[in-house]
Amino acid sequence: MTRVIQRRQLLKYGLLAGTTTAIAACQNRTNSSSSDKPSSLKSIKIAILTWVGYGPFFVAKDQKLFEKYGLDAEILKIEDAAPRRSALASQEVQFSISTLDWFAIEAAQGLPASCILKLDDSYGADGIVSSKEIAKVADLRGQSIAVEKGSPSHFFLLSLMKEAKLSAQDVQAIYMPTAGDAASAFSAGRAKAAVTWEPYLSTSAKQAPNAHILTTSREKPGLLLDLLIVHQEYAKTNPDAVSGVIKAWFDAVEYWKANPTQANAVIAKGLGVSEQEVSEMVKGCKYADLQENATYFGLKGNGTAPFFESFPKAQQVWIEAGLMTKTVKADSVVNTSFLKGIQA
Repeated sequence: MTRVIQRRQLLKYGLLAGTTTAIAACQNRTNSSSSDKPSSLKSIKIAILTWVGYGPFFVAKDQKLFEKYGLDAEILKIEDAAPRRSALASQEVQFSISTLDWFAIEAAQGLPASCILKLDDSYGADGIVSSKEIAKVADLRGQSIAVEKGSPSHFFLLSLMKEAKLSAQDVQAIYMPTAGDAASAFSAGRAKAAVTWEPYLSTSAKQAPNAHILTTSREKPGLLLDLLIVHQEYAKTNPDAVSGVIKAWFDAVEYWKANPTQANAVIAKGLGVSEQEVSEMVKGCKYADLQENATYFGLKGNGTAPFFESFPKAQQVWIEAGLMTKTVKADSVVNTSFLKGIQA
């Protein structure tokens, strides 16, 4: 199954429709049994969805990096956002993933979670395809744009439009069920532009006449990225486990850097896709190591902290789009103490 089928497709607006009550019995889990683990290990559960950006978690499990830090980790693939949020809120899982833009809404809705780690950046995997007469984002004024409403793609578009001093009213949005549908609408000539991701992005640019890729997340870093969040109460009572998860992630990222072929094979098995798909998918993803996290959360003492700048901006984008009504302060939903302890 390719990235385009899985990536964020089921993140859609379950977020705005309220939570569900339990993890469905059909959700995928990694094959693990606590019975064959030393009793001294602390059991934890991490909820992800099928995206190569979360691949180092599978590497950490395969290389026994969680065990190195006293943890018996179970990785659950929960594709739908609503049960994933519900699982974290009830501590059915202790850790979960979120995108920056979604966490801006989740936190405002009262999800009892803290951001503790940046996992990855979209690095060219997402973008806008358009007709060639649209040479810059400002040229989207008055044009029809196919996009999946409320998705990270929508957030990407709104953020770039805001930067170009365009409002939502300045374009004709054509809301599509998925990013793949958005690309199809563009290729069929029903829209002058579309926000989508690979391989739809490149394919539609090649197939549609007079088309090109207007911009991608590679040129606009910092908008589309993934975070690891933890239940706030669990973090208070289990600080060693939280630190262990973060350390295991960093170790796994370093292993991937040194052994990409072997690591990609592990990631492919964990995600249930081919190794070739992983090798292509990972080209559009940039894993965040300790140095990147120190920069992102402002731990280097140079006065810059992208998270604390981006989080309120994300909230403002969604408020202006009418998809959220209240905000929370960034420092109330992030806990950098664990990263500081590792960095020291």
